[in-house]
Amino acid sequence: MPGPHARSKQPPVARPASHKSLASLAQPSRVSAATTAPAANSSPAGFSWSSQYERRRRAAARFGKSVFRLPIVRRVREVLLDHVREGDRVLEVGAGDRRMGELLRSQRPGVRYQSLDPDPIGSHDYTDLSQIRDTYDVVFALEVVEHLDLADLPTWLDRLHGITRPGGTLLLSTPNTFYPPAYLRDATHRTPLCYDELAGLVEAAGFRVHRIVRVYHDPVHRKLLRRYLLGWLFETLGIDFARQIVLVAQARDTAPLQEQA
Repeated sequence: MPGPHARSKQPPVARPASHKSLASLAQPSRVSAATTAPAANSSPAGFSWSSQYERRRRAAARFGKSVFRLPIVRRVREVLLDHVREGDRVLEVGAGDRRMGELLRSQRPGVRYQSLDPDPIGSHDYTDLSQIRDTYDVVFALEVVEHLDLADLPTWLDRLHGITRPGGTLLLSTPNTFYPPAYLRDATHRTPLCYDELAGLVEAAGFRVHRIVRVYHDPVHRKLLRRYLLGWLFETLGIDFARQIVLVAQARDTAPLQEQA
């Protein structure tokens, strides 16, 4: 039995094997909501940064103006399994060692899983979004968005929308900005994204966000201490104990709505 100071196991996270080529994840997809792929490092047509505050405000009104109002799940994989059905075509973006693919095959044997990662060492189906001509029932990217520049995110999300079938699911996870070590411990992180900020960007890309949760799992004694005995103190200080945020959205039947600045 581990001692009282033993470190708890972190939830499994499939990270890209190489962060040096993560910028290539933002390359244009041949299956795009737009007829012409936008130029690199530019926002898609109709996207307005000046509208982002309003999108963020709407997301906070729907899901909670405080991160502490978000429900808690134990592991990211629980959320993923909730939204993947038998027979689904699934694409993992930034798949790393493909461990999530092994999980899906063991729990959903009928799933057709493919992976994308820029690292040439891995046995991936794709190394670039521009290679993809299909659409998928589920597209997910775990701990990827924070590695991209903020200016690239609207275009990247727009391209994910283009490869997600209408009514299909997008699932993203990212470090919880209210748990600072989750973001600060990795020097390759470029963009901290609060849950409502991420929701606003995802909605602008043509998705409807319908679920946002926090991820937290610890031994029972630590969980009792942090969630119940000292939960009020964490909330008072504005520092969370949950390490990750998971967002789930559904692709709209139409292309992303044009916005007014």
